[in-house]
Amino acid sequence: MARGISDSDVEAARALVAVLGDSRWDAVALARGYLAAVEGADDTAAARVAYEQGLATLRGSRELIARARNEGFVAVLPPRKKLGSAENPVTKLFPGTITEQRFLELADRLCDTRQGLSYSDDRQAEYTLSDLTFREKDVELPVNIKVASTRFERSAQLVGLDPADSVPIPAYKANGALERVPSLLYAIAVDHTLIQLLDSFLPQLFSPDEVTVWRLLNQHGGARIKNGEDIFVFRMVKRHWETIRKQVADTPFHVVSARKAIRILQTKPERTPGIGLRAWGTGASAEVNVHLSIAEDMKSWEEIGERIRLKGLQDIITAVNRKRVEEVYDPEI
Repeated sequence: MARGISDSDVEAARALVAVLGDSRWDAVALARGYLAAVEGADDTAAARVAYEQGLATLRGSRELIARARNEGFVAVLPPRKKLGSAENPVTKLFPGTITEQRFLELADRLCDTRQGLSYSDDRQAEYTLSDLTFREKDVELPVNIKVASTRFERSAQLVGLDPADSVPIPAYKANGALERVPSLLYAIAVDHTLIQLLDSFLPQLFSPDEVTVWRLLNQHGGARIKNGEDIFVFRMVKRHWETIRKQVADTPFHVVSARKAIRILQTKPERTPGIGLRAWGTGASAEVNVHLSIAEDMKSWEEIGERIRLKGLQDIITAVNRKRVEEVYDPEI
């Protein structure tokens, strides 16, 4: 073998192609070109394979293939930039996808109980704020599924809510939803133990190729890595769902509309660190979140699902868009 063509590099490239073959992540395109070189193609031919699979330029592909021959395939993959204490960043994507899959099961059960009710899985669509959209005749109800996996320990001090009763919603996302999908619901499960469970459980579940790809995603970056992450997490949850499902808890879902989240931001600014009080440097996230009370601001999915079963989607749409007349300040100056 050439100096840069080792068994471990070949195994890594083959694992990427086997697990993420249709991903747009640059590392997958380079892996295809590298394997062509292993099989005897010259640098130009191998670069053409990588280029046609998505690497930015033919010249750049040729340079990377030449480097991979000399330095090794994994050695030429750019290191992943880790922000703050973000270790195993891909692992942190699993709770969301697992929670989404749990909610899809509930959606299936609901559709089984009401004739004419269906839903679409929106998670693989681009530029959408919903993960799932319920449909009944010409009525649509979009749902964004979230997991609150990190406990906000300073919630009582910063937003006046007990940490066990505090759920964050990114303010900019909720505000953006009012323009594009004004009836959007958030279905949120609170599970502060899920990440720790997955850290120990997932490596034992994956095949050797899947473990290799998981390690490469956590340690290396490159253009369109988000596409590689999304495909990997989505496929792993689908492929291993029966085993994963037995491990994760049935934490309940709590529901609130994007419209209500913005209403709380407007009427209770103290619930939003950085707006209601100076929060930066005191333990609040750099992202501006409005914090909701599970007990006071949200409804259980059981209640929402039962209303849909009995009265249909329009009942929920009407509730989300309810209005009332009130006097508000309207300063001229």
